[in-house]
Amino acid sequence: MNTTVLTQKNVCAFLGLIMALTIVWTANAQGATLKGEQANEIAAMEELKIADQQEMLVEIDLSNIKQEPTATFINKHGEVVAEFYGDKAELEQKFKGLFRKCDFITASGNHEFYLVS
Repeated sequence: MNTTVLTQKNVCAFLGLIMALTIVWTANAQGATLKGEQANEIAAMEELKIADQQEMLVEIDLSNIKQEPTATFINKHGEVVAEFYGDKAELEQKFKGLFRKCDFITASGNHEFYLVS
């Protein structure tokens, strides 16, 4: 029986050595790039002077904004049938029949929604 150097144990040990050397080599390569990046970061920490920017002043005209209605009447399709503005008590007094025929749906603040039956 001839003994050879190429046993399973020796081949695995050789492959492990190659893998270890590869890991060390890549770690050294990455470490070299990190050192360069650190030098760049230090250089980037220098004081930078930024030119002053002019501020824009925008004026918005709010006079054209529509006032929120007090009561909104919608039909079964979700279409707005009527919008009433003013005091809730006055509106209920003027349009008693309409308020009786309609069902209250919801309210948001002073704005109430009714479903026209």
